[in-house]
Amino acid sequence: MKKKRVAVLVLTMAMLAGEAMGAAGCGAKETQTEQAAEGTEATEAETEVCKVTFYDSDGKTVLSETEVKNGEQLEEYIPEKDGYTFAGWFATPQMSHRFDFAQEITGDTELFAGFVSYVEDTRSFAIVGSGTSPALLESNWGANIGEMQTMTKEDTEGANIYTITLDLEEGDEFQFAINSSWNDQRGYGYLDSIAKDGKEYFKNSGSLGDAGTKRSNIKCAIAGNYTFTLTTYPGEDQYETDNSNYTEENKEAFNINPYDVISWNYNGESTSGTEEKQVEYYIKGAKITDWKDVYSDETKFTEENGVYTLTVTLEEGDEFMFTSLVTVGENESVGNEYIRYTNIDKDDTESLSFVTGTESANLVAAKSGSYTFTYDPETTILTVSCQ
Repeated sequence: MKKKRVAVLVLTMAMLAGEAMGAAGCGAKETQTEQAAEGTEATEAETEVCKVTFYDSDGKTVLSETEVKNGEQLEEYIPEKDGYTFAGWFATPQMSHRFDFAQEITGDTELFAGFVSYVEDTRSFAIVGSGTSPALLESNWGANIGEMQTMTKEDTEGANIYTITLDLEEGDEFQFAINSSWNDQRGYGYLDSIAKDGKEYFKNSGSLGDAGTKRSNIKCAIAGNYTFTLTTYPGEDQYETDNSNYTEENKEAFNINPYDVISWNYNGESTSGTEEKQVEYYIKGAKITDWKDVYSDETKFTEENGVYTLTVTLEEGDEFMFTSLVTVGENESVGNEYIRYTNIDKDDTESLSFVTGTESANLVAAKSGSYTFTYDPETTILTVSCQ
């Protein structure tokens, strides 16, 4: 008899422990009573409730607490603090990235308030980049900054808000900066979101060197007319002084800000007319062009039936890549399409026997000779032969 009693007791404790573990993911459970249509029966639906804690910027002081049903979105709470401007909610106490209120809450969550002191921003920002839309075609990677590229600063007391409305085409790449040198650039890492209504409008197109996501190019995934709003907090600007290329003279190239943010609206289809686009491809390299963009018959691919071919003499060890030139109407610009070592199919052992790749995916001639490169823009595949 004692053995049976112990067995029942153990089983009961195990069942209780199992219930406790099931509720641990999101905290307590809420019980709702729903009346049937005729009001004769009642059913109980259990819903997990997640605890959300809003902290001050010190990461310790609790500003507010609330509960959200598991799988639902959190409603933003706007705090106030005397002498400070609220700059948004962040997912980490280091303010490394903003909290996305579009995401579903699936567990107990902590948010950290960004409070800053207002400092007037006297800078002028513009969109810089490359593409086939009018503004970026004219920009030519920031070489030209005019009325079409310049953002408008709103006359808002106590806030630094810049806006611009323009058309973008699929594949356009851009950032926002204060000059043609791309100083104080605000890129992909400053976007408050990249998707709306289940559609992804922007992608991370990367950056030069080890700049990180904040200075990565923004790539447009859906063509249309957009309004961008850049909100800045210059009093919180920081500099990456630990970067090996940092100097006091070029410090603005290493300017970052944990609070600046780019928000956007998709206004619909493009309003500008569609003109025929022409893309041409050229070789550039250390020896062959001194890494300059040289647009000549000697460096240009020839096109036949949509496939591009270039034959050129290279020496063993020559490092090179291929770039593009885009022409729309009467305007031309350096393109944002590059052909590199990674465009060679990994199973194409013959092509891979003639070239090697660098860390940055540039190509290097494996031997001296006459090289023929063939590129198909539809498949983005590059093939190589050598005699």
